[in-house]
Amino acid sequence: MEWFSFDGIPWWGVLVAFVVTFAFGWFYYSPAGVFPVWKRLGKIEASDVENANMGVAFGGTFLANVLGIIVLAMLMVGLGVDGWAAGLTFGAVIGLVFRGGAHALHNGFAARHPGVTLLDALHDTVALALSGLILALFM
Repeated sequence: MEWFSFDGIPWWGVLVAFVVTFAFGWFYYSPAGVFPVWKRLGKIEASDVENANMGVAFGGTFLANVLGIIVLAMLMVGLGVDGWAAGLTFGAVIGLVFRGGAHALHNGFAARHPGVTLLDALHDTVALALSGLILALFM
C-alpha cells in the first residue's frame, strides 16, 4: 500500500479543489441549478428541506468532500497521475465509477427515481474531475 501516504500531496491544491467543488455543489444543488428537478424527482417536500438538520447535512458534505479529495490526491501521487488532462480524466473516472456507482446501488435499492441517480452521479463525476484537474495543476 505504497499509495497510502501523505507524501507529495499538494495541500494547497487540496484546499483549492475543496473550495471550487464546494462552490460547484452549492450552485448545482441550488434553486438556480438542478435542485427543483432533483427535488421533484426525489419526491422531496418543502417541509422535508425546512425540517432537515442543515448542520448535519453540511457537516457530512464537508467531511466527505475533504476526505474524497485527499484520497484522490493520494491515489494520483501514488499512481503518478500528472498533467491537467490526466488529472481531469482520472478524477472523472473515479467520480463516475465509485461515487456514481454508489449512488446507483443505493438509489436502486431505495427505489428512487433514476433521474435522481443520474443528477447525483453527474455532480460527483464533474466535482471529482475538477478536483483531479486542480490537484494535477498543483503537482
